[in-house]
Amino acid sequence: MTALATAAVVLFALVSCGMPPTTEQPNNSATPTAACPRAGTEPQHGNCVPYDGDAAMAQNEMYRQRGKVSPEMQAQLNQRVEPARKALEALTRPASESQVKAAFQSMDLNEVQTDEGLGGVRFGVSVPGGGCLYGIVPTKEKVTIQAGGSTLDGGCLEMVGH
Repeated sequence: MTALATAAVVLFALVSCGMPPTTEQPNNSATPTAACPRAGTEPQHGNCVPYDGDAAMAQNEMYRQRGKVSPEMQAQLNQRVEPARKALEALTRPASESQVKAAFQSMDLNEVQTDEGLGGVRFGVSVPGGGCLYGIVPTKEKVTIQAGGSTLDGGCLEMVGH
């Protein structure tokens, strides 16, 4: 091939790469490209998967829900509530995380999760045999303590939302 012929082939290739196709290809893609919230009577956009925003938010908060425990286990957990309340009410206020942990450890409850903030020390305690004690030792008010199952994400201390 001569240099002139080679230049012509290269020039043709470069020019034809930048040109649009001569026939239109319809976009029949069945694959959605976006998620669009359902909004009453508004029409949905093409290539869109509709979703219920309220239902999605409710599902997003499911990790906070607690599993159920048997009536027998609930009765055993309830027996621990008042002794724990007394131990926590005896703490000097504002209580620290280490004080809250020590109060539960004095009751032979060693799997204690805490976090400080939101007006006090929140706690979640795994009870041997199953179930949890959970609540808050607030800065000034009375201790709040409940007994029940673990959260759906597997812990006793409910994580603060996002």
